[in-house]
Amino acid sequence: MDFLYKIYIDLLDLLKEKGYHFCGYKNHENFKRCVILRHDVDFSLEKALQFAKIENENNVKSTYFVLLSTNFYNVFSKESGDILKEIQNLGHDIGLHFDEKKYEITNIDTLQYYILKESKVLEEAIENKIESVSMHRPSKWILDNDIKLDGIINSYSNYFFKEFKYLSDSRMFWREKVLEIVEKANYDKLHILTHPFWYDNHKETTKEKLFDFVLNAKAERFNNIKNNFREIETVLKEEELV
Repeated sequence: MDFLYKIYIDLLDLLKEKGYHFCGYKNHENFKRCVILRHDVDFSLEKALQFAKIENENNVKSTYFVLLSTNFYNVFSKESGDILKEIQNLGHDIGLHFDEKKYEITNIDTLQYYILKESKVLEEAIENKIESVSMHRPSKWILDNDIKLDGIINSYSNYFFKEFKYLSDSRMFWREKVLEIVEKANYDKLHILTHPFWYDNHKETTKEKLFDFVLNAKAERFNNIKNNFREIETVLKEEELV
């Protein structure tokens, strides 16, 4: 499956055609045939918002998992806050994308402590309840254990990870033919993970996407300095960065 917006819309249309109901982690039991759409926001909230708009235009709701411990965006900045609010206003849920490698975690109690701690922080940022968590680059320990948490749903629990048909585009690679699996409709419960960062209106390789992202960071950094440094052009001009 190509990483194009139009192909993703084809996937949504096919899911509808095959009778799948788009649901979340709390209401999936209301439907015999259902699909949970999950999006991990690793690099760009702007790309997540573009995905959220596309889904809204196609009458689809999903869950966007957001990192607290990342250098790529700040959920408490005005720009990020506006994006997260718009994603919610489009009808989508926000969940916690949790990076266990930030902490020394050796047991489930410690894992739960830090997940709930980060959830409370994210709730303050989005002014809404956090009800689900996905793991960022989960360890073998996470994947091998059926971890159930108090007060928050673990998207990597056995129920969602194994009893649903789980499909993922991690590292811009579908390990299974997702369109073919949906077309055959052999599974009543689907759990589909995508990363909005990889999708666009035109085809690019993984290297091209990452290369552009790194280069564009110069303009973003310049604008951030411009907003905090009076008359920046007297010292540094944007065209000098090219």
